[in-house]
Amino acid sequence: MKRLVLALALLGTALGANAALFLRADGSAEVFDGTVEITLSGTRLTVPRALIRDRAQMAGGRLEKLDLAVTAADFAPVPQPSAREPNRPLPEHLVLMLTATHAANPDAMDLFQTVYARFLGRETWSNPGGLIMRRFRQGTPYEDRELYIGAGGRRIFIALCPQDAHRDIEPCTALLRQDGLDAEVRFSAHHLPEWRRIAASSLALMASLTADQGAKAAQEPKTP
Repeated sequence: MKRLVLALALLGTALGANAALFLRADGSAEVFDGTVEITLSGTRLTVPRALIRDRAQMAGGRLEKLDLAVTAADFAPVPQPSAREPNRPLPEHLVLMLTATHAANPDAMDLFQTVYARFLGRETWSNPGGLIMRRFRQGTPYEDRELYIGAGGRRIFIALCPQDAHRDIEPCTALLRQDGLDAEVRFSAHHLPEWRRIAASSLALMASLTADQGAKAAQEPKTP
């Protein structure tokens, strides 16, 4: 009888410890506050840690590439997975893969003129949101892709998307350039009609990452 009581006591202690660890892990690992200083090939950024997709990059410092994730609806930070609700679906999101702008890297228009245009077919289709869709010729490197082109403001928007059969597993990609940063934006094809909002919000986010650095530089005392 004493052995049974002792076993039940040990079991209760173990369950209590596991519950405490569970709650502590859920409360501490899911919140990423504050900002971190990151340098991308000489371009200095101040980045909210909650936007950083790769936890290894949250320490900041010098990086070659920075991966950000934001919700598709309002470009807010994507909630981290919860230990209390491991099966809770995350909101739809898009990814911005940032690198510093280099002269050797083409922008969206250069890529269209020097690469994509050589493989396009003649047909064009109008799409919701004012986009024009172009297909690539069979037998070319992009035969399983479609090109979407939109003109708005001072910039042209170009998105490379998978054909319908692959859209559930592969994203569209669009290249954007702002304030010394290049971004490859990855998003679901069903957000194509929102291309103006996605482009404007992405550019605004990129500008905000360098704005803090500009403000700090302006406040630094100048040496005579």
